[in-house]
Amino acid sequence: MRRWKKTIGLGVICLILAETCGGCGRLSPDKMNTGEEAEFVSMERAPVIEYEVPVFTPNILVDRNGYQARGGKVAVVKGAHIPAEFRLVDCGTGEVVYTGQIKDAVYDKGLGIYTGRADFGEYLDGTGGPYFLECDRIGRSYEFPIRETRYQELFEELYGELADDCEAGRISVEEVLALLVAYERYGAIFPDQDEDEIPDVMEMLQKWTEQIDPAGAQDGPGALYAEALAKFSYLFQYFDREFANACLQKASAVFTQTTDVSSEGPEIFWALTELYRATGLSTYGNRIKGYKSTFEDNHISCIDETGYLFGSMTYMVTRQRVDTDLCQRFMDTIMGHAEEMSVDYQEMIDPVSDKNAGTEELLKCAAEMSCANYILNNYQYTSILEEFLHYLMGRNLRSENFYEKEEDRAEYLLLLAQLAAGTPWQEREGV
Repeated sequence: MRRWKKTIGLGVICLILAETCGGCGRLSPDKMNTGEEAEFVSMERAPVIEYEVPVFTPNILVDRNGYQARGGKVAVVKGAHIPAEFRLVDCGTGEVVYTGQIKDAVYDKGLGIYTGRADFGEYLDGTGGPYFLECDRIGRSYEFPIRETRYQELFEELYGELADDCEAGRISVEEVLALLVAYERYGAIFPDQDEDEIPDVMEMLQKWTEQIDPAGAQDGPGALYAEALAKFSYLFQYFDREFANACLQKASAVFTQTTDVSSEGPEIFWALTELYRATGLSTYGNRIKGYKSTFEDNHISCIDETGYLFGSMTYMVTRQRVDTDLCQRFMDTIMGHAEEMSVDYQEMIDPVSDKNAGTEELLKCAAEMSCANYILNNYQYTSILEEFLHYLMGRNLRSENFYEKEEDRAEYLLLLAQLAAGTPWQEREGV
């Protein structure tokens, strides 16, 4: 080892001497020819650095927002070699609180690595942490919490953000609609802090509806405002029927003033279903039936756009007279696609490859699965929704937490509400 260091040292000295002796190579040709004093020109005057620092990600992929204590808890381990076991470590104490075997190790020829599953679902303590997972030769994961009611906590955090924005006048109409859909399906998880038997979210949105000017709505997405006002009026009638009727009149005015009778589209369809459920007017009902030919002739499905998806859900649960063939079409499409996803979802959210079109597609699929789960309350669908959430919150190739991106708050709200509640839709609707 000493001889190697000595050789390197001599080599460096030789290079320095060679640079010094060959210094005339740095002189200006003009000054070399005229005999004027040479000017030293540094080679480092304008360095060119074209080196990009690589981004390193852990070889143990976890949900960075954490896991529910009494639920599935799985991480993905990847590497050139997969060890036999993993350890769950409490960051606060440094104690190894759980040890398990890595399962289902397989070799991915495309990536040239092995992958396996670290299942720590048997660890049920939701009071310690945060935690991280570690493996010999593989390293450790990002830190994450384990909590008894983790989905409820995440839902309440997001709801709190939206409530603050609503109070400050910054909430979008899409986020208002997300709150209304979540409340309609899973009202029990929304707080009533003043205990006046009116959920805080409905009182908050009541103030929002008062600020909507039918004339001003023409400058924005009129159909969105109409469907939000109509859905709110339908839900608020159980607390204040007079105010609900006034809100419904405003919804009808916004819809009339901002849409044409011959216009179609997903948001118009959703607005029509909300107005029809709240009023029972054939004017709206007949226009909904007119979409049968649109779906058939244009090969449009009720799962193609969010407006069609949530509008079809409203139409199926209304107590007004409906076109049973159209309802059956909606039901078959939603449930059929949910069954397809239950078969293909593992490839879609493969944690070590990018086989989906990004968060927008995944959140859209989660919304469809959420609708199917609301209808059927299928345990398998709930588990799949959890898998989608884990992928989006860090269990992906780059360990990226997509949940931190603010523009997707409306989509995440319904997903978190579904997981926080988890009760049959039949019980909520009294079916």
